[in-house]
Amino acid sequence: MKIVAIDATKRSGAVSRSMSTAADAAEACGATVERIRLYDLDVRYCTGCLLCGPTGVCQMQDDLPDLATRITDADAVIFGTTGYFRKADDATRAILDRLSGYFAGNGQMRLPGMSASEIPQARDARAVKRAVIITACSAPEPLATFFGYTTGPVRELRRALGSGGIRTIGSLAIPDTWRHPEMQSWEHDRAESLGRILAGKI
Repeated sequence: MKIVAIDATKRSGAVSRSMSTAADAAEACGATVERIRLYDLDVRYCTGCLLCGPTGVCQMQDDLPDLATRITDADAVIFGTTGYFRKADDATRAILDRLSGYFAGNGQMRLPGMSASEIPQARDARAVKRAVIITACSAPEPLATFFGYTTGPVRELRRALGSGGIRTIGSLAIPDTWRHPEMQSWEHDRAESLGRILAGKI
């Protein structure tokens, strides 16, 4: 079992610590976890050139094709992002706008200049790739849920991952990080549970 954990936050906080807890739990169950910080990569915004239409994939030359390949090579994904005003942050949205273009509905990889017949269909593409999503916001409950500060980013990510054949099997939304900067017991337990579930041990 290989898992790729994509931390899309600018600085270590509630999302990063919960992702680390989930990754540690998955590793304790025998999974191999590759940790990636999105802000260490060069991922650019969609320019609306529309070249992805005839070619099947985005033509921009940055780190996104390599990231898509890492996701393809993995069995599952942990994706963490901070919620800003009911949406994922800018770096995450840059990925969401383009990432699904690298995968067919069954998760099969697409590459520039290559037809589907030229890319061997891997076992990971035939199987359903799974994901868990972790997000956080400073708003307390019930405001965080009512106004969508936590549910909005989860919904966006679930839809984007689903368009690439990746099924979200669980999520963790952490509210009120302003008043509770330290990890709480329920947060730790939920993150651990998600890591074990993703590794197939629950």
